Amino acid sequence: MKRFKLFASIVAISLFTIGFGSFANATPTFHEYSGKVPRFHDLETNDAIKETTGSAYNLVTYIQRGKLVSWVEKGARNVTTKGTYSERTTIPMDYLGNASSLIGENVHLNISTSPGTFETVDTAGTWTPN
Repeated sequence: MKRFKLFASIVAISLFTIGFGSFANATPTFHEYSGKVPRFHDLETNDAIKETTGSAYNLVTYIQRGKLVSWVEKGARNVTTKGTYSERTTIPMDYLGNASSLIGENVHLNISTSPGTFETVDTAGTWTPN
């Protein structure tokens, strides 16, 4: 009986470790974008599926000039904090509320000009809903 309990414990710990390792090594999927951000309208990317409970990231590889704001939406509802940028950088965007409730849902990146930027701005990069 003691051997069975020991064996069962080893199996349970092994399965837990394998399961946790798979979760911990989940690699986010990045989606490319490029385009012009109009002065009075937003640039929206195609939908992407949120795969984990992690924050979203916008990896800006190009910005022509001016200042932009990015955030993630589900439909027309903002689901992350907004990040402002005026140069090549990485913008983290934390989910509002419970990020796990969006796993498997379609979301998209939204980019807009910041107040005080009165012209169309070219930008490019990759983003992940994580």
